[in-house]
Amino acid sequence: MNGKAFLSLVRIPTVFSSMSNAYAGYMIGCAASGNLPTFSAAAAPIAPIAGILAAGLFIMAGMALNDVADKDVDARERPGRPIPSGAITLRGAWALSLGMMSAGLILLSVLHPLSSLPAGALCLAIFAYNFLLKGTALGPAAMGLCRMLNLATGISLAWNAWPAPESLPKPLWFALFSLWGYIAIVTYLARDEVGGNTKKRAYLFMLGTAVWFIGWSVAALAWFHAGNLLALAWLGLAILLRVPLRNLASDPSPKHTGQMVGMMLRLVPLVDVLAMLANQVPPVQALCGALWVLPAYAVGKWFYST
Repeated sequence: MNGKAFLSLVRIPTVFSSMSNAYAGYMIGCAASGNLPTFSAAAAPIAPIAGILAAGLFIMAGMALNDVADKDVDARERPGRPIPSGAITLRGAWALSLGMMSAGLILLSVLHPLSSLPAGALCLAIFAYNFLLKGTALGPAAMGLCRMLNLATGISLAWNAWPAPESLPKPLWFALFSLWGYIAIVTYLARDEVGGNTKKRAYLFMLGTAVWFIGWSVAALAWFHAGNLLALAWLGLAILLRVPLRNLASDPSPKHTGQMVGMMLRLVPLVDVLAMLANQVPPVQALCGALWVLPAYAVGKWFYST
């Protein structure tokens, strides 16, 4: 197995968005508990570092399992992918997936045991999506749940005990369900990436995306007090998605579907920035979350995201 085959198997551009979820979750959890970290060089918090590394391991394991589950379909439709091409054996892909997932769970169990509970639920959700729900109507919701649990794991990194659910602020709950909705919408479109989407499916996707943006606007007016920065982040995300949305509307071919899906996955860190600003994370620390976009774009030139 060579390095390029491994990075293709784990969809390396997407890994940074999962790490962004862990970073954002930790900052949101700190804001909810009123204990924001200073990140001084002399005392870097161990929990978020462990959480970010574990989040990377979990998504890489999930992406590898996706290829394991799709090995027969890929052999017909995408023979150049690592498993059907023979660059990685099926046994090797299983070993990598289980090894990375186990490493992530062990890391959290040792360094922040509280987070191992949502992380364990995340691992179960990854298996359920790949081997039970992916081809069903529940597939998009199941994938959204995986990302939601990833963010929840990040949030738990800031806590030493579970708070009462009713004590959690509304913006925290909105952050969780916002990420769930965003990923569910992307997954709905990605299902027909190889053959291209119909106009109807493309329009339904765009309707879902519009509802997602409107939901953020309504929630910002009703609950949040993050000021103009949240509006600017919202506008920035909308502008970045404008061109691929326009292309998809005119021609929902595999090319434009893939561009849309890849763009939305690489921009997940901006969704995390919105969530942090809505939860009163200080602007500097919230906007630093956008830096996760940079490595995703850098490696996205050579590796596919979906």
